Parts: sequence; C-alpha cells; structure tokens
Amino acid sequence: MISQLPSQTRKIIPIVIAFFVAYVLLSFVIADNRDTVGLSRFSQSGLRDRDFDDISNTTLGFEHIYAIGLKERTDKRDFLTVAASVSGFDVDWVDGVRSQDLQQKALPNGYNLSTIEPNVIGCWRAHMNVLKSVIANSYSTALVLEDDADWDVNIKTQLREFARGLHSLKGDKKVSKQAPYGTDWDLLWIGGCSSAADVNETQFYAIPNDPTVPRVERRRTWFGPLDSWKEEFPEDSTRFIYRAQEGCCTFGYAVTARGAKKILTALAIDHIELPVDVAMAELCGGLGDRERIECFAPFPNLIGTYRPAGPAYKDSDINSGDQNVHEEQAYNLVYSTRRNIHRLVSGAETVFSQWGEESPWSPGEVNPKEFVYPRGYHFH
Repeated sequence: MISQLPSQTRKIIPIVIAFFVAYVLLSFVIADNRDTVGLSRFSQSGLRDRDFDDISNTTLGFEHIYAIGLKERTDKRDFLTVAASVSGFDVDWVDGVRSQDLQQKALPNGYNLSTIEPNVIGCWRAHMNVLKSVIANSYSTALVLEDDADWDVNIKTQLREFARGLHSLKGDKKVSKQAPYGTDWDLLWIGGCSSAADVNETQFYAIPNDPTVPRVERRRTWFGPLDSWKEEFPEDSTRFIYRAQEGCCTFGYAVTARGAKKILTALAIDHIELPVDVAMAELCGGLGDRERIECFAPFPNLIGTYRPAGPAYKDSDINSGDQNVHEEQAYNLVYSTRRNIHRLVSGAETVFSQWGEESPWSPGEVNPKEFVYPRGYHFH
C-alpha cells in the first residue's frame, strides 16, 4: 500500500508517474510529426468507391469495347470471346485488314506498300477503322483490344483503382458515374509493351504491395517510372500510374471521342511513316510536328498479350515468326485469365499465379471473389 511507504517516497512516486506520462505523450507527438513529414508528399484520394461502380459493367466502364482480329483467325476469336465472357464483359469484333485489300492512292503520305512491311500497314488500317467507328457512333469512350490480349482475373478491381489514380492526377473532386474514367483525356495506354513518363514529370500515383504486379525480372517491358519514383516506392511490388509521354504496342488502349478524332486526323488524314503504336507514341510526346495529345498509362500495364504453347509462327499476324516452339506465355500478368481459363470456365473458386509462391506480395493461389485490391497514393 502506498500509504504505508515513508513520506519521502510517497512524494517521489507522483513525480515519477508524471514524468512517465509526459514522456509517453511526447513520444506519440514526435512519432506523429515524423509520420506527417514522411507522408507530406503523398495523399490518398477522397473519391468514393461507389463512384466507380460502372467499371463492373459489361463494358468495363467504357461506352464500348472493340476487339480487332483477322476474320480467318477463328482460334484467336474463340479464345478472346471466352476469356471476355468469364471476365464479365462483351466485345464487338472489327475485322483485321490485309494489305492486299488496300490501294496505294488511299494511303496517307509516308506509307508506301512497296517499302513498308505490308502487315504493318494492314494493322494501321484496322486501328483507323476502329477510331472511325468510335466517331461515327458518337461513343464518349471506347476500349480497343487486339485478339491476343490477356488480362488479370481481377481486371475490374484493377481498373477501379486505375480510374481513381487517373482522377487524382487530374485533380478531379467529382466523378460522373456514367463516365468513371472521365472524358477529358485522349488516350489511356492500359495495355502494351511499355510506356514512359517525361523526365521532368513531378507527380504520379503509386499502388504499393500490388499482388498483381510481377517481379521486375519477370517482366517483358522497358522504360517505365522515373528512377526518382523508385526511391519512394519499391519497383518490384508497385504499380505506377502517370501521364505518359510515349508507349509501345497496342494490346489494349482506350480513347475518348476527342482522342479518336485527334488520332485519326494525325495518322490517316495527315501523314504516317511508322507503325501505328510508334506513331501514337509520337502524339503522346508531341514529337516532330505532331500536336501533343493527353495520354496516361499504368506500369506495369494492366493488359498484356498471350502466346499459347506451340510454334512461334502462330503467335502474330504482323510478324511471320518461325518454327521454334515455346511454352505458354502471358506477358506481365500474375493471375492471367487465359492461363486460368479452364478453372474459370469450370467455376473453380481459385486461380493460380503463373509463377507460384514466388513473390511475398503475390500469393500463389487467390480467390477472385475475396480478392481485395490495395489503395494507392498520389505523389505531389
């Protein structure tokens, strides 16, 4: 009992207690200030989750989804149709174009059937036909997929956070439920080989500890986030979203009505001397005499490309390939829809990572219905 202690000791005890309480409170204050300083450059978006509900619809929150493929490649059409179905969205097929169906006088300046790979010109024309359809149908936004596109089984939850990051970068305080990505941009390079930001870009949106991000050594990409950004978040497990100065490959990209008009004007009415993806990259960077368009991209990309096991010559309709046989490949995707297609069609509860329990942030097996995608941070 305190009352039984000597009087001098009884006087010291309250002083000790007071010092201890003050020390604890001061520690909390210091720790709180330290955290505030460390996070002063970062913020989480205040946009509500329900603002992005339309991304769960059958067009992934866009007004329309196109898929481009040669009519005779029924194998690719079959696979993409099933993959889209198990992911809960619909595609509208647009026929690929053979160069022999084009006439030289119909091509823009710079394209010559005798000097440029014919299939490159056919690819360009197919993408121009899609853009023309976007304009003709007055679609506010449209997603364009190539017939060998692949995506994560969690594509809808990924796109919700991508949309949140996009609005955060643009400084939007409100979101239209009918246009969850907004319409004040030109091109979203959602799927491709790579993308890059301007070297002077000062802001980005980062999603750390993203289970759907493959390790760096597993990626088939180049460019990507700036080195200074990697100092803020670990490159291995973070997905970055930023204003893109360039990109490569057209596995999957989105355009607004405004963007479709600008791209069609620049690449069909004016002139083109490059493959369609490289020419679009010039527009994102405003290179040469190109008017710069507004482009955004995630890195790593959200839509990749799929190669079934077998001979390489079957992979691409642009490049002839060879007789070399390769294993099944899903570029830059952890939980590939196509690699898990049999489990998804049969109604299995879980899907597998194509690399197993390799990364501490990516489980080897997940249940998409229970999957929780992490929230990102806006770097100021």
